[in-house]
Amino acid sequence: MKIIFYLLFIYSFLIGNAQSFETSTVVIENKNSSNISIIAEVMTTETQQARGMMYRKSLDRDKGMLFLFKEPKKAVFWMKNTYVSLDLIFIREGGFIDSIHENLEPLSTKKIKSKEEVIAVLEILGGEVKLNKIELDSRVLF
Repeated sequence: MKIIFYLLFIYSFLIGNAQSFETSTVVIENKNSSNISIIAEVMTTETQQARGMMYRKSLDRDKGMLFLFKEPKKAVFWMKNTYVSLDLIFIREGGFIDSIHENLEPLSTKKIKSKEEVIAVLEILGGEVKLNKIELDSRVLF
C-alpha cells in the first residue's frame, strides 16, 4: 500500500510540475522580402521568464522562445545554466528591433541588455541571425 501511495505522490508531483507552454508562430520580415518563421514557446509569467532556456541541451533551427512583457522595459538576460548558444533579438513596440546579440556563450553570467525599452525578446539558436540575414531593419511579427 505504501508503494502505491508513493507512486501516486510522485506521479502527481511530476504532472503538477510539468511545463506546457503556449506556442506562437513568429515571423521575421527582412528588408530583402524574405520571411523567416519560428515556432516559439511564449513566456509570459515571471516564473517562465526566469527559467527560459535554462537546462535545455538542444534547440531546433526553426524553434525559439518569445518573452512577452506586460509593459515596455529595459530587458536584461544572461546565459546562466543555458547549454545552447543563442541569438537574442530585443523587440520594441511595432515589432521593430532594438538590438541583436549573436552566438552568446553558453553558461555565461555576462549580462545582455536591450538598448531601449522593449516589449519582447526572441531567443533563437545561435548563428540563425547571420544565416537568415536578420538585421536591425528587419521586423518581428507575433
